[in-house]
Amino acid sequence: MKKKYSVLIVEDEPHAQENLKRLVAHEGDLELVGTAATVEEADALSKSLNPDLVFCDVMLPPQTSFDWLMKLETIPFELIFTTSYEEFAVKAFRLSAIDYLIKPISTSDFEEALERFREKKGNSKAQVNQLLKNLNLPAEHAKIALPTLTGYLFVEVKDVIRCESDNTYTTFFTTDKKKILVSRTLKDVEQMLEDYRFFRVHNSHLINLDYVNEYFKGEGGQVKMSDGAVVDVSRRRKEEFLNLLRK
Repeated sequence: MKKKYSVLIVEDEPHAQENLKRLVAHEGDLELVGTAATVEEADALSKSLNPDLVFCDVMLPPQTSFDWLMKLETIPFELIFTTSYEEFAVKAFRLSAIDYLIKPISTSDFEEALERFREKKGNSKAQVNQLLKNLNLPAEHAKIALPTLTGYLFVEVKDVIRCESDNTYTTFFTTDKKKILVSRTLKDVEQMLEDYRFFRVHNSHLINLDYVNEYFKGEGGQVKMSDGAVVDVSRRRKEEFLNLLRK
């Protein structure tokens, strides 16, 4: 028998709450056990209902959901935030590996977030902590959350030299010579790092432009990175890459 996941919706906007209820009702393995519209209701219901998954609005006037979550010693449920935040906040969600849905929530985005939830073994408290830090940190100190077998490893974005794809996995190479294999596609990683100085020079390679030491001419050419790795540049990405290097 398919496992049923209990769901709590924390949302103060009636229209958004009804939309989430409708989306949850269409999923055979989800069971809605409660709804809350305030931080106080969310805290009480999460303790009495022990949900597996909480859809959580960020803004719950006069407070935010962070005011509630950071008071918890541990967060014993998975989180999918719903938000109308501007793009700068969305970047922080991506880096912290916390799922989020932009309002109004589409069925396709909802389904994608659910698939990640079903596959996920998370550490929500650490992720929320890092999310809050990334919201307030200057870009040069932002950290990316890398999923490991035991939870998440948090690495400063500026310490990532390059990323290499292996089908559905990506290996991160860092300035302290670590090689970190994570269950993320290179496309996912590219989206997380798109607002930093990273460029996908090849289908299999995403590089930090700050660590390019040399460029070797050729049909597409190659770059030598600060860790000594020589990476191919695809022909169709060559011109854009060279333009970025000149900036």
